[in-house]
Amino acid sequence: MLQIARIHYRQMSVQAARMLVSPARALVDERVDITVESLSPRQPVTLQARLVEGTAHFQSYAHYRADSAGRVVLGKQPALGGTYTGIDQMGLFWSLQPSPGQKPGLRLRKKDVSTPFLVDLSLHDGHVDVTGEEENLPDCLAATTVERWYLGEGVERIPVREGRVRGTLFLPPGEGPFAGVIDLFGSTGGLAEYRAALLASRGFAVLALAFFAYDDLPKEMYDIDLDYFEEAVDWLLSLPDVQSHGVGILSTSKGGEIALSMASHMGSKVAAAVAIGSYTAITGAPLPYKDKVFPCAQWIPENVVFTKEGHVDVRGVVDTTREPGIQACVQVEKAECPIMFVAGEDDLSSKAVFFANQAIARMKAHGKTNYTLLRYPGTGHLIEPPYTPHCGLYYHGVFRWCMVAGGKPKSHAAAQEDSWHQILRFFRTHVDRSRPQSQL
Repeated sequence: MLQIARIHYRQMSVQAARMLVSPARALVDERVDITVESLSPRQPVTLQARLVEGTAHFQSYAHYRADSAGRVVLGKQPALGGTYTGIDQMGLFWSLQPSPGQKPGLRLRKKDVSTPFLVDLSLHDGHVDVTGEEENLPDCLAATTVERWYLGEGVERIPVREGRVRGTLFLPPGEGPFAGVIDLFGSTGGLAEYRAALLASRGFAVLALAFFAYDDLPKEMYDIDLDYFEEAVDWLLSLPDVQSHGVGILSTSKGGEIALSMASHMGSKVAAAVAIGSYTAITGAPLPYKDKVFPCAQWIPENVVFTKEGHVDVRGVVDTTREPGIQACVQVEKAECPIMFVAGEDDLSSKAVFFANQAIARMKAHGKTNYTLLRYPGTGHLIEPPYTPHCGLYYHGVFRWCMVAGGKPKSHAAAQEDSWHQILRFFRTHVDRSRPQSQL
């Protein structure tokens, strides 16, 4: 009799349950409201998210209990278990994890920004662990698909081959000129467009700039020169759609030391710089610029640490507390523009907090105050736009290692959301001269 009642209960739920998502199509940095209606009072349910991008499969889930009206509102009710707990409107997105069977070190990065991430949401009866194969899931009570975009409506994508400069320009819709930003990533090389596309969707003219291992650029990051980046700045500032007073630089990891060098040696051409999880010294190889060559802090291979799983911790491979590391530190005291350092206290790929504070101490010693430090506890190396799944281990295609990045998922997610909005505000304040007052 009890079994018949349960079957009848599930049949009623299948017919009645509704999942409402608003907006169902949005940029990746936007929150969405997820509500489930027409459940039985106090009914236990499991919400699952699945995302497939190429061969990469990610999934997350959370347990909820409907209220007395048969509703679950993710922004108001706590998840009782799953890949996250507590009240978290966007938990299903930032807690996405590689599905069982995926290769270690899988990192979710959008390669084709002309298409969205498609996140499939499903509702299941009871509190169940729904990781694994889809055929093992309980009956689906309701389902929907959410589109998450980096490229906003009307944003123009333009491949760039100008002189030596290689990359992609993103122009927002509407009348310019727009504030210009150059977007740099790190030692993985190639060309990443997703962050630049998202910045352009927020009103900036953004050049996603490759600097090695792409097209006809140098194959190794040790063959680069700072003049290349100045050529990119000059080209971007020459465009009629771009404000001509100076560009912003957004950078991560290895890109950060380049961004700081640009800010320190290119004068008013750089209006603001953001360095995320970066060294503040030239590393790996000397950096030529005009008639100078800036010295470097060589990597110290014996300081590489292998975890018991065979993964790599490279925090100790650069020493800027003694020579030649001290001489390799970027001369940030020469920068005329404001600089923002973004650092995770649990960064296992770089001593980001230490390096940021070392640079700030240098600036203070020269009477400079044009710095900001965003320091986040429980946060790792890969600080991405909001709601990007936390990646604590990533495969480095150049070094061919699985490298630990650090961070605790919930703390890291909070840091990504806060830092992104602070970066937007920073660029709108210091780079965009088209409006006296900017708002997010």
